[in-house]
Amino acid sequence: MSATTPGAGGPLTAVLQAFRDGVHSLDEVGERTGLARDVVQACVDHLVRLGRLEARELAVGCPTGGCGTCASATATGQAGCGAVAPSATRSGPALVTISVRRPA
Repeated sequence: MSATTPGAGGPLTAVLQAFRDGVHSLDEVGERTGLARDVVQACVDHLVRLGRLEARELAVGCPTGGCGTCASATATGQAGCGAVAPSATRSGPALVTISVRRPA
């Protein structure tokens, strides 16, 4: 992978190229390009709006099979997280995958 620096193409080009080069996080984009985290985030948001990047939220939360099918369940099938039942809503941070959108 080659180092990407903002230059004639500007920060949008640098961020897009970093993803093409295989970076896996916004922090890694910042390290590779030398751009501040807020600039990287703004570039990613704009590139998603333009359709150049695709951002998909990965499903997290309680499994549909209930607490007994949860990875944190105890041997007796009780919730390992301390919940009395599966949550109907998700909360907390969301895990998002960002990828370069390929032309159709």
